[in-house]
Amino acid sequence: MDPPVQSQNKWQSKQWKHSDSPPLKKFRVGAPEEKILYSIFWDQKGIILSYPLPKGMTITGECYRDIFQNHMLPAVAEKRPELVENFILHQDNAPPHKVRIVIEFLVEQGIETLQHPPYSPELAPSDFWLFDTLKLSLRGRQFPSRSSLGSAVYQSLKHISKDSYKKCYEKWVGHWQLCLDKEGDYVEK
Repeated sequence: MDPPVQSQNKWQSKQWKHSDSPPLKKFRVGAPEEKILYSIFWDQKGIILSYPLPKGMTITGECYRDIFQNHMLPAVAEKRPELVENFILHQDNAPPHKVRIVIEFLVEQGIETLQHPPYSPELAPSDFWLFDTLKLSLRGRQFPSRSSLGSAVYQSLKHISKDSYKKCYEKWVGHWQLCLDKEGDYVEK
């Protein structure tokens, strides 16, 4: 019996081939039964809020504002009280982050936002570090229920060391410096 093949992400499965070669055939063992969409807020000290959206819900501007108002701001008050009056929010250019209802809410709350250059995933720490770290810790595991998956996500995030968040923050600062040195031009890491 052959050993099980470990799944690969798109980058891991890239390969060189001749233009006349047939396309690589990939198959899926089984369709995923359910996904959980999370809104995760964090800083150099660790997770501030990991919020699973209700089943079937997607993040719209109104949803994002509500998460921020009803969950994120109370989490900051509880976990980072020193930031309640003064923190800078860095978020990418996802459409829900840029709609009027969110922008107006952040202005009303006095929350300064750090502008994110377009097409710059290397400047979004969740994209260049957190999501990959989380996926790696969950890869190859199956979860019998939404609650068991949610628990595994919570435990995985909880077990990322504070030092790892700090190192990611330092890397993020370095990425911003490269962007500034190139006067905002795209920087690929």
